[in-house]
Amino acid sequence: MKGKKTEPGYLAKQKAKGKTYLFIKKTYREGKKVKSKSLYSLGAMPEALERLYWLRDHPDYFPKGLEKAGFTPTHIYKWVLAIEIRQKENGAPFDVFNG
Repeated sequence: MKGKKTEPGYLAKQKAKGKTYLFIKKTYREGKKVKSKSLYSLGAMPEALERLYWLRDHPDYFPKGLEKAGFTPTHIYKWVLAIEIRQKENGAPFDVFNG
């Protein structure tokens, strides 16, 4: 039986100086510790959402760094949906508008 296909990373938010920033991150293990690494910054909201909309509408400009990390334009649709419905694919809340 095949295991579940793992995603190359995930959409994350971080608050700093009163703004919410969006990143694409990846978690990994170093010994017994779980660490995360930022792969790509989308910037501060709401410009980050506008950038995602633009990338969704212009797949030819999909960032090469994300492509090399294993992401596809389909991931853009998932991230936009997560922001719009304020919930990640796994059901976890994801509200970038209210912190």
